[in-house]
Amino acid sequence: MTVNGIDSLEMPDQTSANVVNKNVRTLLVEIEAEQSDWETGVWAGADADIRHAAIAAFQAGIEANTAMTFPDADIEISIRLTDDKEMKKLNAEWRNIDHPTNVLSFPNWDASSEAMYAGPAVLLGDVVLARQTVEAEADNANLPPVHHVKHLVVHGVLHLLGFDHETDQEANIMESLEVKVLSNIGVASPYKEKNKENFI
Repeated sequence: MTVNGIDSLEMPDQTSANVVNKNVRTLLVEIEAEQSDWETGVWAGADADIRHAAIAAFQAGIEANTAMTFPDADIEISIRLTDDKEMKKLNAEWRNIDHPTNVLSFPNWDASSEAMYAGPAVLLGDVVLARQTVEAEADNANLPPVHHVKHLVVHGVLHLLGFDHETDQEANIMESLEVKVLSNIGVASPYKEKNKENFI
């Protein structure tokens, strides 16, 4: 499959979850792997964990963000699994940063804008993950890589829903919600004192 001019492999294409909240009929999570390394080794079968994390974050996020509304439609989240090279390019283009980061979120929807439809669904936005950075961070913190990627997916999806960490108050709200979601999906808090400085 080709995505934005890049040859890529696609993990099992979409998983949906019924979301009875704020007019959302069905949540679609589409995962695209830019390279086969995302489908082997520690990442074999990780697509199910990634989808689970995205769905859990979305459900918690729309419950917590009472100001956010949606059209009466299906909602789609796109998760792109890429490498440090592409992530560095994205950071240079969108954030004027000359290095890769672990995760980037590109929100596509807010209540004041026109929806961009991905087929029959409204595209909430894209979450992009850089494999080498994710693996290095997990190794440095002695974390299971899949647990770290679940955290980053949760973090990225919450950004799509309007959460941020520019101020201490915003960070506290977002981190508390992340910890709650992660606990519900079997991942320990990444914000314990020894890990507080890591990752995001």
